[in-house]
Amino acid sequence: MAPLVSPCASLSIVIPLYQKADVIGHTVEAVLRQTFERFELIVVDDGSTDGGGDVVAAFADPRIRLIRQANAGSAAARNRGVAASRHDWIAFLDADDLWAGRHLENLQAAASRGDAVAVFANHLLASRAAPVMRAAIPDQRVDDVFAFLLATYPYAVHSSSVLVERAALLRAGLFPVGAVMGEDTDTWCRLALEGPFRYVAEPTAVYRDGHPTSMLAQQMRKRPLPPPFDRTLTALLRHGAVPAPLVRSADRYRNFLMLEYARQLLDVGDPDTARDTLRRHCRLADDPVRYAKRFLRTWSFGHRLYALSRQWVPSR
Repeated sequence: MAPLVSPCASLSIVIPLYQKADVIGHTVEAVLRQTFERFELIVVDDGSTDGGGDVVAAFADPRIRLIRQANAGSAAARNRGVAASRHDWIAFLDADDLWAGRHLENLQAAASRGDAVAVFANHLLASRAAPVMRAAIPDQRVDDVFAFLLATYPYAVHSSSVLVERAALLRAGLFPVGAVMGEDTDTWCRLALEGPFRYVAEPTAVYRDGHPTSMLAQQMRKRPLPPPFDRTLTALLRHGAVPAPLVRSADRYRNFLMLEYARQLLDVGDPDTARDTLRRHCRLADDPVRYAKRFLRTWSFGHRLYALSRQWVPSR
């Protein structure tokens, strides 16, 4: 593990942009309203054909830089932004998400403690107008990110809520180009092997999950694919690249992601692949309740029971 880098007086912000001309203006305006003003904003237009890049170019603020490239995916766009960044710490923001005014100020203050490779804020789901993390969970340093996520909210580290140390992200390998689903989670998991994170309890990022351009909406229209972290962790463990204190919790988190993959397969009507995933890639002992629920749904009577229960219980 390399020494931690103290944040400098300025930050970089990277926004990947593709086909979101209707919302990118609001997102840029949310950045420009930040109480912490010492930043550069890098928007990487990933081959948009709807004029989104032109919306960004119309802003006169000298802190904004627009990079245009042929379409290569959000991971490649983020990596391009990282390569172009001039500062030691980088905040990420999706083109259809928003920040409250104190977002950067809060994250920079937490990063200034000098004991973490990343900082993440509590964030709100726009569809529920509620933060994902309970108010009782305080600001804290998180030494074991995997255990923390499993004990609180498994997707608490979101691409629009993080500030990361650039050097640590480079060591972790950046974003996996070519991954269709789960590339963000894979990146945060690899980054968690580089050092502690810090959690900021104030919910200052807004994930617009209900918007038709959101990543969630796009993924729900596609057939689910296995989470990249399953193969990533297998390879890292084979090469002894996982810190010993994190081996068990990282594997439990991988197990959770595979259980979620099995659920997604069930949701699209593929019980056979879901059953095979549970048998070959998941462990009952790590998450018996979730495993049992998934396995029951792979059989016709269990699926009917699940469908009936959904009439009364809104959450899985």
